[in-house]
Amino acid sequence: MSSSFRVAVITSAVFMAAMPVAAQEAAPSFIADKAFTVCTDATFPPMEFFEGAGNAEPIGFDIDLAKSLAGHWGAASRIVVSEFTGLLPGLDAGRCDAVISGIPLTPERVASYPGVPYLSTAVAVFTSSRSDLAIDSPKDLSGKTVAVQAGTSYLARLEKVNEELAKDGAAPISIQTYPKQTDVIQQVLVGRADAAVSQDTELAYRNLQNPGQFRTIHTFADTSQFAVFVRRTGDDEAATQAAVAALHENGTLAEIAGKWGFPAESLIPGKTD
Repeated sequence: MSSSFRVAVITSAVFMAAMPVAAQEAAPSFIADKAFTVCTDATFPPMEFFEGAGNAEPIGFDIDLAKSLAGHWGAASRIVVSEFTGLLPGLDAGRCDAVISGIPLTPERVASYPGVPYLSTAVAVFTSSRSDLAIDSPKDLSGKTVAVQAGTSYLARLEKVNEELAKDGAAPISIQTYPKQTDVIQQVLVGRADAAVSQDTELAYRNLQNPGQFRTIHTFADTSQFAVFVRRTGDDEAATQAAVAALHENGTLAEIAGKWGFPAESLIPGKTD
């Protein structure tokens, strides 16, 4: 196990409500050992996070999804915690069977790793409620310091904005990258960054926990889809799609969404239409 993967590896009991895989539905090859190992970066509430500093096991939407998939396949779930940049390389190296960590589908990722979508989400720019910063478009962040998590698609978005600003002869956005989303949040809170970028899911959760702490100042028009990433092996992608669809159909995904405050309409049953 590389140094980017924590020693904190958690084995969890499967959800009792999740039913074993139906006889006619093929199970993925990676659960041949009756275990479903998932890599995640537990710094992105409410998708995956540690509720307390001393907690051994992360919680969140994705953790519940991983346990439900394991239960559907009649397997035990095992969560491996890693930094975000080590997640997909860890999948490649066989440290886990899947990555479930609030990672959006992108053409670049899908070129290497099949992704099975389960939740629609949007990217937002936010600032502290103490800040008077207001923008009409991302270009209005010209000359501002914006924090983002390294390895995410947020960085590419801001770099694209900087390309547009350069064409306009305007000052670029000063982009600060941090290994964890919790670090990004902290920079905004202490005033080292004027703003930051995250998903609407995280901002909804943080405002639920601490009302009025942050303000969303821009939401990008396009939406993205969080996905379960697996290796391109045999029928594993199809088997994962079928399992996500089954959890959607039997109401398990809706129950998880309700638990974490997401509308059922944001759920995706395994495939993009």
